Amino acid sequence: ADHGLDLAEKDFTVNTVAGAMKSFFSELPEPLVPYTMQVELVEAHSEYAWAVPALLLPQPAHCLTNLYCTRCLQAHFVISHNHRVNLMTSENLSICFWPTLMRPDFSTMDALTATRTYQTIIELFIQQCPFFF
Repeated sequence: ADHGLDLAEKDFTVNTVAGAMKSFFSELPEPLVPYTMQVELVEAHSEYAWAVPALLLPQPAHCLTNLYCTRCLQAHFVISHNHRVNLMTSENLSICFWPTLMRPDFSTMDALTATRTYQTIIELFIQQCPFFF
């Protein structure tokens, strides 16, 4: 809520900021990647993996807040550019963030069998974020 908060001034660690982000996304009423899109993303991934990152961008039906959140998330994902130093490759980031961003219903067999696909979808998005923003 405090738009004037300067995280650099507060001397928070990257892990603290990432944890706060994951907590924020896990408390949203609907995940950043809406449930209605998840089946479509899995289907697109099997045939058109190259197109999946574009599908993750908020569509006109979604509010601008989702676009802003996606943009802020992308700003965090640039840490993958320094993966040789921080070991956070796009794959490692996707492993950490996909369950929070997609929040699948793990009580169904479909969700359990699609976990690697979900993770790959978020990994592709992380890799392609610079193209979109």
